[in-house]
Amino acid sequence: MSDEYSKTASAQPSLTEKLTTLRAFFKAQKSVILTTHAPDGSLHARVMAVAEITPDWKFRFIYDKESYKEVEVDNDKHVNIAVDGTPSNTGWASIAGKAARLDDKEVVEKLWNPTTKAWFGDKGDGVHDGTPSDPRIAVFQVTVDEIRHFHQEKTTVGLLVDVVSSAISGSTASPGSLRTITKEEISSAWAKNELKEP
Repeated sequence: MSDEYSKTASAQPSLTEKLTTLRAFFKAQKSVILTTHAPDGSLHARVMAVAEITPDWKFRFIYDKESYKEVEVDNDKHVNIAVDGTPSNTGWASIAGKAARLDDKEVVEKLWNPTTKAWFGDKGDGVHDGTPSDPRIAVFQVTVDEIRHFHQEKTTVGLLVDVVSSAISGSTASPGSLRTITKEEISSAWAKNELKEP
């Protein structure tokens, strides 16, 4: 990164601290934006709730196999998960990864909850009823390639003061740290049993 802001914000604490802070950040979020690629190259984004972040940092979503996401991931497994910590000013995160479908009914059963049914409806045929046995229900799993997390370290007032004083002094504002976590770091920590259970 060669821009001044990225250089100023690129402090890298330990991997344990980065992942602990990031997991706390995600626990405070109700939803994320999942972006996929259509066969014509278009990018499609939609709001989704994360059903689970596994201890080894796989993101899981319950989804409908009849949705267009299925076509898009068959076309290109590269996806992005993004979340903005506004309005609490806690930062943002962007996760680049690869998606795959899990048809494991045990995983579906574990992640399903009664509100899941609202997104599938009941077709009245005794099969497509929005329960865990519904053949439409599967788990969309994203394996991380790289995470970029901006950890906001200043309050809203502190941020304003930092931006104004930086504009006046000619320095670069630094309201927090921009942290990068790679799949290699996660794999290494997992192999060493260094990742904590969520």
